[in-house]
Amino acid sequence: MTLTTLTDRYVATTLRRIPADKRDDIDRELRGSIADAVDARVESGADPVEAETEVLTELGDPDRLAAEYIGRPLYLIGPGLYLDWRRLLSVLLWIAPLPGAVVLVLDLLDDASPGEAIASGLWTTAMVALQIAFWTTLVFGVLERNGHRRGNLTGEWTVERLPETDPNNRVSLGDTAWTIALLVVGIAAVVLQRSFSAYRYADGSSIPILDPDLWSFWLPALIVVLALSAVFEIVKYVVGHWTTALAVVNTVLNLLFTIPLVWLASVDRLFEPDYFEAAFGDTGDSMRAANTIVIVVAIGVAVWEIGEGWWKVLRSR
Repeated sequence: MTLTTLTDRYVATTLRRIPADKRDDIDRELRGSIADAVDARVESGADPVEAETEVLTELGDPDRLAAEYIGRPLYLIGPGLYLDWRRLLSVLLWIAPLPGAVVLVLDLLDDASPGEAIASGLWTTAMVALQIAFWTTLVFGVLERNGHRRGNLTGEWTVERLPETDPNNRVSLGDTAWTIALLVVGIAAVVLQRSFSAYRYADGSSIPILDPDLWSFWLPALIVVLALSAVFEIVKYVVGHWTTALAVVNTVLNLLFTIPLVWLASVDRLFEPDYFEAAFGDTGDSMRAANTIVIVVAIGVAVWEIGEGWWKVLRSR
């Protein structure tokens, strides 16, 4: 029988959520199945219009049908990742009070009233907790919608994707939480040092440790790299073990952070000279010593982090 515009509308609504390269095949398949179902009802004596309405009703919401065709889940975090999401988020939320406590103490040292200090600490804690919950859920949601599961980010499960038995290659919840905690504290330290300092200018404003001119580009860029590193840790935890791709990403992120940091320290652009003048009475030897420490530590940490990733990949082969 000839189907009406009702079927056309149903098919069009379904296809709008289908990738363009699959629409023609699904269009023919869906129309064919609808026509067959309607014809069967009509042959049994049903009215054609009513038969078509009943068939489309039984097919259900076209958006849900489209999701079934392309295998895309209609939930944010399903059973494949839910337990890992809950475990990681539960641990990460314990990080939130740390920046809040720092703000509270700094406010008290800055002669704020106890009430104001507590309010600032609680506000900071709430904002950090919100950011942690949002970004962790977002990363897991994106992985879920792309069909990823714990320890399996590349399609259907096979025996080759059983968890690694080498404990040195597995990515543990504790390691992930600890690394993300350090990254969060690092971001908080960079942001807070501009407003809270043990030393002040004559007008009463804080003397930052880092050069304020860096906020025009370098400090925001480094904060973005730290945030991406936190996202990387979540992805690595979902994968469950080190892979070549993860080692490459880890290398890139470490270089993106270390190279600018070392360069800024080597050309005396990292620190604010006034801070060292106020703290040590000079801006020469003390700043050179601080820059040297930053360069040595940054290079050492980067070499360790990059080497550890590649070592674990090679050991798993």
